[in-house]
Amino acid sequence: MKAFKLQLTIALLLAIPQNAAAQVPSSGTVAITGATLIDGKGDAPLTDSAVLIVDGRILQVGPRGSVEIPEGARLINADGKYLLPGFIDAHAHLSLGPVQMDLSNGVPAMSLTVDPEIPIRSMRALLAHGVTSIRDPGGSPAQLIPLREGVAAGSLVGPRMRVAGMVIDKTPFEGLVNQVNNVEEVRAAVREDADAGVDMVKLYVELTPDLIGAAVDEAHARGVEAVAHLMKTSWTEAANLGLDHILHIFPGSESLLPKENRAEYRAMMKRGSQFMYGWFELVDFNGPEITEMIQALVTNEVSVDPTLVMFEAMVRGDDPFFTQNDALAIASPSLLKNWRAWFNFNTGWTADDYVSARRAWPKFLELAKRLHDAGVTLTAGTDANNPWIVPGHSFHRELELLCDAGIDPLEVIKIATHNGAKVMGILAETGTIEPGKWADLVLLTSNPLVDISNSREIEWVMQAGRSYRPEDLLAGIH
Repeated sequence: MKAFKLQLTIALLLAIPQNAAAQVPSSGTVAITGATLIDGKGDAPLTDSAVLIVDGRILQVGPRGSVEIPEGARLINADGKYLLPGFIDAHAHLSLGPVQMDLSNGVPAMSLTVDPEIPIRSMRALLAHGVTSIRDPGGSPAQLIPLREGVAAGSLVGPRMRVAGMVIDKTPFEGLVNQVNNVEEVRAAVREDADAGVDMVKLYVELTPDLIGAAVDEAHARGVEAVAHLMKTSWTEAANLGLDHILHIFPGSESLLPKENRAEYRAMMKRGSQFMYGWFELVDFNGPEITEMIQALVTNEVSVDPTLVMFEAMVRGDDPFFTQNDALAIASPSLLKNWRAWFNFNTGWTADDYVSARRAWPKFLELAKRLHDAGVTLTAGTDANNPWIVPGHSFHRELELLCDAGIDPLEVIKIATHNGAKVMGILAETGTIEPGKWADLVLLTSNPLVDISNSREIEWVMQAGRSYRPEDLLAGIH
């Protein structure tokens, strides 16, 4: 009878449709036994577990004695180790290249250079660090869609993807921004992205509420989501307009500050990127503006991707922790040269600016914790390939910072797995260790619940049943 039930379950599993985002699965039967299993749902860990995988999908999960392992299965002994779902970086840019600024006409003109090595290097680095899925919120569809499809078809090694098109904004930025100036142009830009086959559109800081509302309406009519990095539109306004997801922990809008602090903030904005820490110096988290904002996020089920590591790289932009660390060997040489030459978040900063930014830093963390405690869905994203944000390596720093914010490690793992899959619309396929899902897994040699930094201690990463050792993936990019 047990054998019959096993065969029936296998038949049902194989009947599950193979959606277009899935990797080409590994064939055969694999059993992973002995690990402490952390399922990604926030449940208590399961010691001495067994996971049975058939043709790249999870068939059974449970205590070792409850899972029947068929003859001929490949056995993986994971005694004393920790099995997690594959990590999900909810904000990684594969197509970012070196940035140039042209001042010849007296007005700064930004442009992006394409470096075809960057995406391939980044995908291998992400996978080596246990990241089996990513959301890429902004880049050229001509680059990103072939990458997404190449990974899905098995011709490229890297995380499964959801991608946006060019950033939609008023500010010109050749190679990165689709410039718009009115509602008609916004709607046309959204249609262009949707027709290209993107999964979402990326809206940016200069768009006012009328433009955000038009973009969200057009995106939803075209069956794609709308994500945004906001400033001219507040988080409260965007949430009430139906925006799906917010990027970055920096709300940035002066309307979210106490009225008496807004003039000082406007003055800071004329200096440079210092206004980003300045907003946190001036905000009142207990004031009506932030209370209303958080309630709007909860009511409208808008997720937030904090990318704390990106802001830490700004706050500590003079610190060798970011500018001289060993992980920079993984970064693209062309990007690293660009960051060191001039393109970073600290142009024009003084020693006093760094002191002020570090003083404001706890409030970045506090906002992340307040959002989490209020029930806002958080994800773990990095803004990878922006200055000092090395793909893969930076993801584990993001987990450390979420713990620094006061979020329990078990919850941080849920944020880094389940929540990412939920926000990307792929939770039915990945994000937790459950029967029917792809075998996207990470095996750790040390306990991440004791110290979240142990998320870096990866023995192997598995994607749709295919396993990779980090050293082998990284050897291909040195």
